[in-house]
Amino acid sequence: MSKSLNKGDESGGYENPNYPVLVGADGVPRIGACAVDPLQNFKATELQMWPLFGTKLSFGRPHMRAFHFQWLSFFCAFMVWFAYAPLLVVIREDLNIAKKGIWMSNVFNVAACVVARFVVGPLGDVYGAVKVQTALLVFCGVCTFFAGMVNNLAELCLMRFLIGVGGATFVITQLWTSEMFAKNVVGAANAMTGGWGNCGGGMAIMIMGYIYEGMQSSGMSSENAWRSSFYVPAAFVLVVALLMFFTSDECPSGKLTEAIAAGKRERTTVRESTRGGFTNLNSWVLFVQYAACFGIELHINNGMAMYFKDTYPVSLATAGLIASLFGWMNLFARGLGGYASDRANASLGMQGRIIVHTLYLLAEGFILCIFSTVDSIAHAIICLVLFSCCVQAAEGTTYAIVPYVAPKALGSVAGVVGAGGNVGAVVWGLMFMFGDSGKTGYRNLGIIIMCSALLSVFIRIKGAGSIFGNDDQTEDEAKAAKTDAI
Repeated sequence: MSKSLNKGDESGGYENPNYPVLVGADGVPRIGACAVDPLQNFKATELQMWPLFGTKLSFGRPHMRAFHFQWLSFFCAFMVWFAYAPLLVVIREDLNIAKKGIWMSNVFNVAACVVARFVVGPLGDVYGAVKVQTALLVFCGVCTFFAGMVNNLAELCLMRFLIGVGGATFVITQLWTSEMFAKNVVGAANAMTGGWGNCGGGMAIMIMGYIYEGMQSSGMSSENAWRSSFYVPAAFVLVVALLMFFTSDECPSGKLTEAIAAGKRERTTVRESTRGGFTNLNSWVLFVQYAACFGIELHINNGMAMYFKDTYPVSLATAGLIASLFGWMNLFARGLGGYASDRANASLGMQGRIIVHTLYLLAEGFILCIFSTVDSIAHAIICLVLFSCCVQAAEGTTYAIVPYVAPKALGSVAGVVGAGGNVGAVVWGLMFMFGDSGKTGYRNLGIIIMCSALLSVFIRIKGAGSIFGNDDQTEDEAKAAKTDAI
């Protein structure tokens, strides 16, 4: 038999706007299908994602409905973000654009997101995840409707720049997930929403070539076919944006404003959030390391189809299909990284999280170096898949650490770290644009990734620890001790 919890219980207050907290015969407080922790503002302590996690497959509000829109919204943005990539071989021929021009458009594609990710994190802290996420999806969806109207390199760069703003949805996805799930599962939850969302890149790379070929076989010219192909993903994105806005919640209490009114969340300002995330050294170390995993993923999504088409005797659609394997590893690999981080945390604390994170970065760089040496397409595909698994896992371990860095400025921290991925993609794109874009380029990237792993020695999180050991002193205790010393 279940009972509603009343405010004033010894756990510290149990009233929750919109979604009542119930306790079953097992004594565990629940909201809907999920067990929750009243001491963490009713964040879910489990994922009801049967058969992967939990005992049932739930889409109920607030936690699991939010979970599914978290990954789906990012999936949509990622899909339109890279909708151009598999069609660039055709576009460069129709518009008479040189290969370096295509690399330039790749740089513009990820450059806009650098600024956008810095900006949206604090906005998410202040205005709520659902509102900001909806605005981002509507913007990039509308821009995608016009993606087929470009006629030269300048217009291509501008359109890819505008659509690239949608990549900032990742920051809100991670903020939103951390608002809904407790520390014991936040690593896996962040990794799964980010990883499944990243599959949008693989989806775009896989299907856009087939949409193009389908339209061409229906009687369209090659040029009209690629221009019309963008209407399909654009429409899908806008439909998801509307559903998300009207049927999901920003936190366990419903809307962010309702949580603040109920005392479940502290009101913050953009300035306070920005200061908390931007002045923390850990944010910037993870910024660099995220450039070496997610930045690499963006770079691979933009260029791998072209690499296989230029290097091996395969068709455009086949090159896109092979390249999409990289993105599809997100179905499990990023989640695996987050899960491994949660398990390491259970046994070794923050030290375990950082060790696992460092090992995945080292493996990622090493395998990319191997990829740069193979000549067989079969061996290249095997290396691509293994490399992708490590890239996605390293992304998962990164954002398993993020919620601990500055909890009161989580959106800002997520924005700084997320922007690192885009800065990395810009740097790698410029490196390939002005340097070697073949095997030597990938070898150099592998070496850089392994060097970035060494920066883990500088991560030190108050109240959590470092790679050298754990810190049992909370942040508040640390501040008090510092005050006493003065």
